[in-house]
Amino acid sequence: MGYDFMDSLPKEKKLKRTLKYDCDFLSVYEDDVLLPGGKKSKRVVVEHIGAAAILPITSDNEVILVRQYRYAADTESLEIPAGKKDVIGEDPVLCAKRELTEETGYSAEDIVKIAQIYSAIGFSDEKIDIFVAYDVEKTGEVDTDPDEEFVEVVKMPLGEAIQMARRGLIRDAKTVVALLSMQ
Repeated sequence: MGYDFMDSLPKEKKLKRTLKYDCDFLSVYEDDVLLPGGKKSKRVVVEHIGAAAILPITSDNEVILVRQYRYAADTESLEIPAGKKDVIGEDPVLCAKRELTEETGYSAEDIVKIAQIYSAIGFSDEKIDIFVAYDVEKTGEVDTDPDEEFVEVVKMPLGEAIQMARRGLIRDAKTVVALLSMQ
């Protein structure tokens, strides 16, 4: 049984695109579009270079998470290590390994892709490749970017982290997807 239902949806037609903001990893556009019914509307679109995230699990079945303040949401968040790709087309496995090492000081060889998600499909094309890493080991010190120097590494049993996600105590989407995929 296939899922062809999405092929039959009418599409919106882009009439005009205006660049509103641009930097090394994303561009923000305001598009004028023609809706399927003939009316015009506007869409804000964030084009993003993409990212990778990794759920690190130790041989003792504990997860390594990072706790950090997230400015846009004005809250602290408990998350799996993640980060944007450095260049277009960067291998997401290499990106995930880099972020794991930089943010936690852990490394892993046994890495399996578990998902690819859109982080905010209503306005962004950002795709996050999510991996799980088994038998991670502490191999070095945390080497975060300057804007991540207040990140705290948190180690806890996998089951406890899954329960926290189920109870809404962990709310970061990529982290929830990764944890709930381990059930």
